[in-house]
Amino acid sequence: MKLENNHIEQRSNFSNQQEQLFGNFDFNKLTIVIKRSILWVILIIMATNLVAYLIVRYTKPIYQSTSDLKLDVKSDATVLGIQNPNETFDNLAGEIELIKSKLFFNKVIDAVSMDVTYNYYGKILTEERYKTSPFKIDYKLHNRALYDIKFDLDLINDKEFRLSYQGDGQEIVNEYRFGLPFSTPHFDFVVNLSPFYNPETSPGKYFFTINSRPALIKYIEKNIQVIPLNLNANIIRIAFKDYSPYKAGDLVNAIDTLYLDYTRQEKNKATKQQIDFINTQLEQTEKKLEAFEDYFESFTIENKTTNLQTDIGETIELLEEIESKKYQIQFKLINTKLIIEEVQSNQPIITSTIDPKVYPENVFQSLAKLNDLVKEKELLLASHSENTFVIRKKVNEIDLYKSSLLNLLNDFKRNLSKELNVLKQEQLTLEKNFKELPSLGTEYSKNRRLYALYNEFYISQIQKKAEFEIAQAGTVTNFVILSSATLPEHPIHPQIFFIYGIGIASGLFLSIFLIGVKYALHNKITSQSELENLSLAPFLGIVPHLNGEKMAETKLIIHENPKSAVSEALRSIRTNMDFLSANKKKKIISITSTVAGEGKTFISVNLGAIIALSNVRVVIIDLDMRKPKIHLAFSDENGDKGVSTILIDRHSINECIRKSSINNLDYIPAGPTPPNPSELLLSDTFGRFLKDLKEVYDIVILDTPPVGLVTDGILAMKQADLPVYIIRADFSKKEFVNNLNRLISVNKFKNLAVVLNSLKSSKGSGYGYGYGYGGSRYYESEEKKKLSLFNLFKF
Repeated sequence: MKLENNHIEQRSNFSNQQEQLFGNFDFNKLTIVIKRSILWVILIIMATNLVAYLIVRYTKPIYQSTSDLKLDVKSDATVLGIQNPNETFDNLAGEIELIKSKLFFNKVIDAVSMDVTYNYYGKILTEERYKTSPFKIDYKLHNRALYDIKFDLDLINDKEFRLSYQGDGQEIVNEYRFGLPFSTPHFDFVVNLSPFYNPETSPGKYFFTINSRPALIKYIEKNIQVIPLNLNANIIRIAFKDYSPYKAGDLVNAIDTLYLDYTRQEKNKATKQQIDFINTQLEQTEKKLEAFEDYFESFTIENKTTNLQTDIGETIELLEEIESKKYQIQFKLINTKLIIEEVQSNQPIITSTIDPKVYPENVFQSLAKLNDLVKEKELLLASHSENTFVIRKKVNEIDLYKSSLLNLLNDFKRNLSKELNVLKQEQLTLEKNFKELPSLGTEYSKNRRLYALYNEFYISQIQKKAEFEIAQAGTVTNFVILSSATLPEHPIHPQIFFIYGIGIASGLFLSIFLIGVKYALHNKITSQSELENLSLAPFLGIVPHLNGEKMAETKLIIHENPKSAVSEALRSIRTNMDFLSANKKKKIISITSTVAGEGKTFISVNLGAIIALSNVRVVIIDLDMRKPKIHLAFSDENGDKGVSTILIDRHSINECIRKSSINNLDYIPAGPTPPNPSELLLSDTFGRFLKDLKEVYDIVILDTPPVGLVTDGILAMKQADLPVYIIRADFSKKEFVNNLNRLISVNKFKNLAVVLNSLKSSKGSGYGYGYGYGGSRYYESEEKKKLSLFNLFKF
């Protein structure tokens, strides 16, 4: 006995160790869940791939055309040794913003005919007929509300069509003829057939849209992409997406061409402004030179000579030197005044026309800096609004430099005025000393000197103008098209292999998720190995699942199918029972389970029949007095006699014994339901009752109530030589095995054995039974609480 207790304790410890090691994961359970979910897995994978196919099939393909540009600028005028002062390199960010500006988009819209788009209605999708529409429309809209709305057009034949559109809150439908103009208060239309019209394939339903300029700008903004490819090499990529590969390619080509032309114009814009300024200066200088020439001509005619008082000597030279200095100062004052006016007028300062030797270095640097800021502002205005933060910041910076520059120029002007006043005082002194000097000769000499200075200035401006004109003629954009616009052959969206991959991956993920959920929720005994690992009781045998129509109630089936798999399994259990109690010829066998529906009554009846067929007298006692069923298996009625009346000494055993259709097999029904079944089983009468039966029968089988619901079963099991516990596959929860183990460890049922009932074949050709009990409930009031979760998590 001590050895047996040690063995049970070792089994319990081993079971606990297994539960700790493998309680979180059960490979056998996972295998069963996978086998039972294989159909769902196939359906899920098929469904996700079907969705992927539908997405690929009914998603309009999007094509992308690209071209690569290398940005740079050079001037061929440098070959002549002339440096263009405005030859600069724009950064990539500025060029990208220029291409993406609305100003540039407007130029693209003007260059490419996109005012009307033509589409064909397919069965599900629509298709744009870019340059292949079977008809063309000439239009004049009187109502701007008709922009960006669909006009449906049905091609009836090659002469007539039907036009429908939404107007004045209702659908307007009319039929017209091709080539004939028609008018409404909202528009004037003429619809003509195009060369792409085919009388066999073209008829159908189309729609066209007259696009507004904001809609076209928004369309280009949405689909264009300008990205830098190589910052060091100044290479950018222009990409455009559209449902039509031809339209995408044409737009990229148009953007490349317009960008090159626009950039060339912008690069020459500063040079043109400089040439215009020089032309203005030349015009003014020419007028002054003409006035001097007219004076010299009149002087020569009137005075017959140009050489007066050649003996004035050094005095005249001093006067000439003073006059020259005065002129230079006056010239500086004039130019300074002009520069101040130009600074105040917010016009670009042409620094190339200013002699840096005339002005202080800080003045010349400030002029150059201010000029650069004004040019930067003009470049920013090409891609930004005047109210943007960048422009306002640049304006503030210009105002700051302008204020500083004006202060410098005013200081310089005041200094020049002081110098001029000094020279005038010196000149007055000399003139006072030489009153005899003819005023006529002085005026002549003065004009001669002024003429020489203006003539020199005029020649220098002519040279500057020639330089800028040469630079303008020689300036070329070195924006090399490294890769011209491609005609896309394959769409970038939808990505077929990627979507199918997502479909397969999502199918596998959902399948794994389903299996994981079913695995987590699956809490039932499913196999012999699982039961043996969890149970401390010896394993008595397996009763296979019976295929076929589900029985409404427990039946005796052995006599109908003596060679069935169930019959053979019960014979095997009968043999194993002999090994467990070989020293006893007459035995009491109790059969119980945790809850109703596990098959204890079925096993009791059919196991008793199998034993009786071996010439052993067997009696089956229905101790489930609350819900008797033994009599149903024999197609009999419970009646008013049975175990309950025997235990209260109302009837004798012989009066209650009933014969079955099988020799040597008798049974005693439960009888009327007593109010106190447990007290009856605790009485001495119950012990005498079993003793009397053992004297008549070789095997006494007790069909007890479920021990998980009432205590009657445990009371009966204590009287048994061999208690048998029934576990039903795919029905009994794992917690039921814990109840079995408690019976062994707590109630000390050392000879308790377990039978796995209704086990389905793993290959799908299973056997066993599918009887029912009118539901899985046992006692309505007690089992509602205990089995409510069973139906919730049932798979």
